[in-house]
Amino acid sequence: MNVVVFVGRVTELPYMRETPSGLPCATMVLKVDRPFANSEGIYEQDEIAVTLWKGIAQTTCDICAIDDVVAVKGRLASRIHQRDGVTYRNYEVVAERVSFVKKAGER
Repeated sequence: MNVVVFVGRVTELPYMRETPSGLPCATMVLKVDRPFANSEGIYEQDEIAVTLWKGIAQTTCDICAIDDVVAVKGRLASRIHQRDGVTYRNYEVVAERVSFVKKAGER
């Protein structure tokens, strides 16, 4: 089973683009708090790029703002490529659902 779920704050707005075959897509970046403190007692954050496709991409682009808090349910996708004899693995989260938890400026 390949499922990821997290809640984070939007740090980079999604922007619409199209693949060469015409499919609409977008990518946004969320800052997600880690559930534990580091050795100095600070809760660090991860920046996670989320790929959005088709209708979910358009809807998210239409209503998303910086600092909105969103919940994402999706899957982890990997791509493997080689360059100069070295194998690289890239991972991305592909959103299946985006829910707006809190709009920027709300308490």
